[in-house]
Amino acid sequence: MAVLADQQLFERSCQDTAKFPQNLVYPDTYDHLLVSYLERLQKEESRLFHDEPKAEVSIRDFDDSSRVFENITVRSHIELKDYICGEKLFIHAKFSRDKLKVTREMLMFLFTYHQIMPVFLDFLFPFGKQHYAKEMNFSGFHFESRLSLHDESLKLLHLGRSGRDYRMCYNLKAVEPSPSQEEWPWSIRQTATYHCFDVETGKALWICIKGDQLMKKRVEASTKTKGSQNMSRFDTRISAFSSSIATHLLLFDWCREHWRWYIAFLEESLQKSTRDTLLLFEKPRTNTHVSIQREDTQRTLIAKPSRRHSSILKRKPPVLPAPRPIELPKYTPTEKLLPPPIPEPISSSAPQEPLEEDGEFSFGDLKRVQHLEEKANEMLQILDSNIAVLSEIKEHYQILISSSDFPAEIREGCARDIAKFERTTSSVINELRKQQSGTSSLLNLLKERKSLLYGILQFKNMESNKLFASRAQLSTANMETMTESMHQIAIKTKKETVSMRIITLVTLFFLPGTFISTIMSTDIVQYKISDNGKSQEIFQLGALQLYLAITLPLMFITFASWYGVYYWVDWKEKAKERVKRMRGGV
Repeated sequence: MAVLADQQLFERSCQDTAKFPQNLVYPDTYDHLLVSYLERLQKEESRLFHDEPKAEVSIRDFDDSSRVFENITVRSHIELKDYICGEKLFIHAKFSRDKLKVTREMLMFLFTYHQIMPVFLDFLFPFGKQHYAKEMNFSGFHFESRLSLHDESLKLLHLGRSGRDYRMCYNLKAVEPSPSQEEWPWSIRQTATYHCFDVETGKALWICIKGDQLMKKRVEASTKTKGSQNMSRFDTRISAFSSSIATHLLLFDWCREHWRWYIAFLEESLQKSTRDTLLLFEKPRTNTHVSIQREDTQRTLIAKPSRRHSSILKRKPPVLPAPRPIELPKYTPTEKLLPPPIPEPISSSAPQEPLEEDGEFSFGDLKRVQHLEEKANEMLQILDSNIAVLSEIKEHYQILISSSDFPAEIREGCARDIAKFERTTSSVINELRKQQSGTSSLLNLLKERKSLLYGILQFKNMESNKLFASRAQLSTANMETMTESMHQIAIKTKKETVSMRIITLVTLFFLPGTFISTIMSTDIVQYKISDNGKSQEIFQLGALQLYLAITLPLMFITFASWYGVYYWVDWKEKAKERVKRMRGGV
């Protein structure tokens, strides 16, 4: 009756797959968490899943009759129902940041049919369409054991489910080459794995979610290889358990690959970003006394000195130029005022090196080093999470196998494979720890280089500020001298203005009389004494006309000439200003 009830509960659960994980028969999870998972699935559906025309679920099943593996590709929900009993299922995408090639209806039916742990959805959400890697710091391991007869479990004997099983899910991350990215040819990728093993029937289930089909190809290659019999034998539950732990090792081996080369790539990138800068700032000072001592030592040890030491002896010490006095421009009233030239900064101790000698080092190099440090920190966290997950898996298998509820037949029959599993897992953990140590050393180097580059930038800023301050000081001194000169000119101009006013007043005083006397001295008006002794005034109209005919044209010519000269000088000044503006715009 209990088996019949389980069958009815299972069928009812499969009819309501849209409500996964609330439709699970024995979810072993709080209700509010099931509601939260369902809401999250509805929210992320458009980002996670493709439509059915693009669906492509790979299934690798072992045929008991022909004793060979079959590869099946399911592209619809109807096809999935026919091949749902496959042992290994692979969910993948076109590339690591694209939607998974499965519909929500297909995946929820698959999860419901196999009564997947609800917590496995946590490892599903980091996948899907995204511009940048999402939740790369998330990692975990979850384990459920229903080996005891008192545990509540689903018994479906016709499906090879006795109700006594253990199940687990975890995710691992690794770095993989990415040739499509020329500037950064590496990418951190993850694999989410679900595994269930029935200790009575030997029935195993694997679900692997990855951005590409790499794990599918490796599993296929491992089950085809003659030397990998542990992954291709399922005739007994002992061989099935051996195949199960061997599949774990295949995943563990993937998570330790390429880290060494990724660290080497980061180190090389760091050297490229900082090597030239460090060489430019490592300028040894020539010491004549030390060079002579080295040359004498070489002559003592070797009869003929090497080219290197002879060239050092020929090198002359640098001659420091004597400080030049600052010459301020002298101003005279007739000269046109021009901005004073900015003299070069002068140091009393040593000549100042131009700032351009730092090569191409800039703030962008510091940003590059910061980016490398972030990548190294990310790698350190991933290595740490992988070590934690592998350690938990190893520990839980040790607890599981030593449990009194675990079949003694499997424990004794797989003793060698279990020992190999523990050794290999420990080896992978140790190798990851070595890479973790190398990453920590790289991080220390990155921090030191970043501090050094930051110090160089600060030094450059200080030197620039000193140079600008020196130039500003010189410019201020020049302006002060010019101001004093202008003050003296203003005093002289004031005195000359007073003199010009006096001259103007005297000129205006005598101007009317001068004009009248000039007119009176001509023949326009004449005074003569007549024969009777009286004074007679004679006015000559022709003389006045002649005077005006000559004077007025000369006045016009004089004013016209003055205006022409003024206009020509003003045009030249405007032309010079236009040329200056055009040069300044270029």
